[in-house]
Amino acid sequence: MLSKLEEEKEGDASSRNSLKDRFKQLRMREEAALGEEDKVAAADGADVPSALTSPLPTSPNPNLAPGTASGVTAGPSAITNSAVDWDLWQAVVYEGPAAVARTSPEELNKAIATGIPTVIRGVIWQVLAQSKNEELEAIYWELVVRGTDKEKKAKQSKSGSSASSVHSDSSGLNGSSNEKESAAAEAERKKKEKEDLAAIQKLEKTIRRDLGARTSYSKFAAAQGLQEGLFNVCKAYALFDEGVGYAQGMNFIVMPLLFNVSDVMTLWTCMHVRLTPLPLQMPEEEAFCLLVRLMNHYHLRDLFIHDMPGLHLRLYQFERLLEDFEPALYCHLRRRGISPHLYATQWFLTLFAYRFPLQLVLRIYDLILSEGLAAILKFGVVLMQKNAANLLGITDVSQLTTFLRDRLFDYYIDPTPSSHSILENGFFGSSSSSIDKEVYRADELVRDACEIKITPEMLKAYQAEWEEKMRAEREREAEIESLRAQNASYAIRLRKLEERLQQVDAEQASLATELVHTKVENNELKDENESLRIQVQELKIVIEKQPEELEAQWKLERDDLMKRNAAVCEENRRLEAELEDLGKQLVEAKMQYAEVCIVDAGELL
Repeated sequence: MLSKLEEEKEGDASSRNSLKDRFKQLRMREEAALGEEDKVAAADGADVPSALTSPLPTSPNPNLAPGTASGVTAGPSAITNSAVDWDLWQAVVYEGPAAVARTSPEELNKAIATGIPTVIRGVIWQVLAQSKNEELEAIYWELVVRGTDKEKKAKQSKSGSSASSVHSDSSGLNGSSNEKESAAAEAERKKKEKEDLAAIQKLEKTIRRDLGARTSYSKFAAAQGLQEGLFNVCKAYALFDEGVGYAQGMNFIVMPLLFNVSDVMTLWTCMHVRLTPLPLQMPEEEAFCLLVRLMNHYHLRDLFIHDMPGLHLRLYQFERLLEDFEPALYCHLRRRGISPHLYATQWFLTLFAYRFPLQLVLRIYDLILSEGLAAILKFGVVLMQKNAANLLGITDVSQLTTFLRDRLFDYYIDPTPSSHSILENGFFGSSSSSIDKEVYRADELVRDACEIKITPEMLKAYQAEWEEKMRAEREREAEIESLRAQNASYAIRLRKLEERLQQVDAEQASLATELVHTKVENNELKDENESLRIQVQELKIVIEKQPEELEAQWKLERDDLMKRNAAVCEENRRLEAELEDLGKQLVEAKMQYAEVCIVDAGELL
């Protein structure tokens, strides 16, 4: 145990002082309460009781919902079987857990395994985790108001003052250009603010939908007014660590922190020791700082980032521990293909808060803050050990899976709980179970888990195996990816070759068709050539005979033309004779006409 305890850093002195003051006040108040009880008992003549009487009846009302008993809100109990070793816890707060671990390791181990006293648990947790950080608390409140009206008012006042100063500075020659640049910057800023506001509203909606789901103490948290604090812490961390954001079920981890770093536990204690309760205050900022410490220093963040490497590592370590502690059960489950991913994932993601009652979850947190997440491995191993006989007797895979998910915790259920054990447990079991009033034997479970010896060397060896396995898987994935790339390249080349083959086939089919057409045309040309050859032969014969025929025909036509020419000549001579006669007759007619005209003229005179 105590593997996560470290020396206090110099910068943590002021934070440690505030925790010292709070521890001092709590111790003084508790001792004053015990002194008041002693006086009351002496006045009544009664013996001082060794433990407080349970305010709950001997049996819970079965008609009430989980988380209540007979109508009384059952908060975590301040009852312990032995007196609080205030000196030991004061040394833890004042000197530091690492110093106490060196001087009194067995006493500190036993005290943490027995359970950190409820009244000082919130202080001790912050001391063990060294989570107190005033700067981070200031950042928390800035993150909480982001996207709210308070942030808008602050920005408006800030932008108003800056705008006036800018206006006064930009009255020179470059005033118009500065105004344009400032207007563009203002538009860009408003656009970004609008996008951020939409993202924050979406985040808030997601968180509120998931608040208080499926825990056995959600109703008590709502009754004590922790819902808003739970919402604020989840929202602030989602904005603080963008790599994680808000993971579904993160409220399982945050809720137990709020129960202890706030005064809810102190108020509940005061109610049962008849003290005037302090004003209910909820230092959400301390829960936020403790959550940040858990996420980073305790490597809980690795369980929620992309690909969840931390979760896979823890599940592998759990599987290897199961192989070492329960080899028969390991082989039994492995032969049936049942890996821890099927049933143990929620153990690490919720730190068992999804199943166990609050008081038992707080005991688990005690061990986590002193040992780290190795405590979850111990609880997982002891649960498997106690149920090994039942699991080895089941061969059906579905029944095995159901048993591992739902009935693995039944071994530590107290079938006949006393009123003391009911109050000591504080809350009843999972509301999702068929048995609504589960009370667990918390001391026995924690004691059995602490007896599991898991050394840091074992976990480092398993981590080295897992890293080697992951490296081999990455190399194999890289090789597979390379082969896939080559295969894709070859597939592309194959498609191109297939396309070329199809193109060649098409060209071949076209050439074959063209060849057939050429053969047909060739045959047709051969026939035509033969026909022309015959025609040529006939023409040769015709040409050979044609000159004689032409000469005979020419002679005939010549003789005919000569005869016709002689006839025409004879006709011409005849016509010329007639023309000469007609000329003579015309002359005679003109003479006669002239004589007549002369006679007529003489008569007129």
